[in-house]
Amino acid sequence: MACLPRACTLALAGLGLATGPAGAGEVWRSGDAYLDLGGTVREITLVSRGTSPEAFEAGLVQCFQSAVPNVPSPSEFANCPAFAAVGEKRVATSSTRLRLRMEARANAHWSAVISFDNEFLAGTLDTFEGRFGSDLAGRDFFDASGQIGEDPVAYRYSLYRGYLNFESEHLEAVVGRQRIPWGVGRLWNPVDRFNAIRPLALQPDESPGVDAINARILFSDFSQLQLVFAPGRDAQEHKYAARLQGMARNIDYGFVAGVFSGATTLGADFSGNLADAAGRAEIVYTRPGTGADRNVWPVGAPGAAPLDDFWQLVVSVDYNIDWGSGVYVLAEHLYNGNALGFGFGLAGPLLGFFEQTAGIPYYAATSADRFGGSQVITRSSQLTGLQVGYELTPEIRLSALVIYDWDGESAVFFPSVAYSPLAWLDLTLGLQTTAGGPYSEFGDAPTTGYLLADFYF
Repeated sequence: MACLPRACTLALAGLGLATGPAGAGEVWRSGDAYLDLGGTVREITLVSRGTSPEAFEAGLVQCFQSAVPNVPSPSEFANCPAFAAVGEKRVATSSTRLRLRMEARANAHWSAVISFDNEFLAGTLDTFEGRFGSDLAGRDFFDASGQIGEDPVAYRYSLYRGYLNFESEHLEAVVGRQRIPWGVGRLWNPVDRFNAIRPLALQPDESPGVDAINARILFSDFSQLQLVFAPGRDAQEHKYAARLQGMARNIDYGFVAGVFSGATTLGADFSGNLADAAGRAEIVYTRPGTGADRNVWPVGAPGAAPLDDFWQLVVSVDYNIDWGSGVYVLAEHLYNGNALGFGFGLAGPLLGFFEQTAGIPYYAATSADRFGGSQVITRSSQLTGLQVGYELTPEIRLSALVIYDWDGESAVFFPSVAYSPLAWLDLTLGLQTTAGGPYSEFGDAPTTGYLLADFYF
């Protein structure tokens, strides 16, 4: 099985090179049946600040000296010299990704899609943030990814999409790795427990997808019942959910009920017109799992305990101002009842991503149970985003996003410019910079600049 991803990579790469830019698109068609081949090349280069894993580990050694049998107190751990090394390393990386896509249809009912990524990485690849993020990331049911090489050069391959699709008048079903986009928010989607995308993602069009069985029962053009099962590596990681979607009095609605990694969730979303503007809202109630194996122990808490029930709410409105080519304005507010807080000591807001343990190692990266099945993870409980977009010319679009943290009084500024000089080329230049104190949502975030280029064939 380990050879399968490499074999798929070589096969798809061969197809992509064989068709080339001139032959991209439809390869064969007969009635409803067809075969399409295509792909994109994405280059993204960024500069930022990160943390040397060696420097962080050296700081931990000073906290956990083998010659001293005492376990560090929460205060001593929060002031561990390791946290002084966070963000002290300059980071520059380059990623060139070849994505090859094959879509085939057998008849009016059956079709399939395979999309495979081949990514070549160079620069500062090994950071504490990268290792820590990998520990917290969810695991796919089917592992179709791998990496060859390490810092400073590596090759990574992964299955981006791979699913079989069935369509009929009253039933649609998709089996495999897919995106299941739920919710109506533009910046935050607490209703989306499968593929939520962060508002500060440098590649907002990218979603890792989920391995799932996804069935939609179609009652009419405006109403449907969606049933999803996303298996985990073990029974505790399974996700089950249902979503009823419809329209009433020109308001689109969706009601969600499910169990996500042991957390029972009920949610609703609504969208409709508010005069000349568009309004949206999401509300989610979560009751985390209560078994002993689901207990969490935040650093400084008296002991391990079940995570409290929590609410999440998003309210959003956007409007197009009739000026020039049209100015797009979005305002959105998030309330997160499961905010991690800003911590204390040198660790500050990073402390929320650690937990205590009853035995060795005594302190570890927090488990996914700390998030209660939600993919909207924040330190502040109240965040407001304001986004403005303007099309300067048909080829140039300007955008700016500001998110303000009301609890910690910090902000992030995210301007970008997109340029499409050719039908097969898109360029985006962006910058993220922050303001605020160390105990806040954004005050400890580094300034990051990036250039993204997409080539289509």
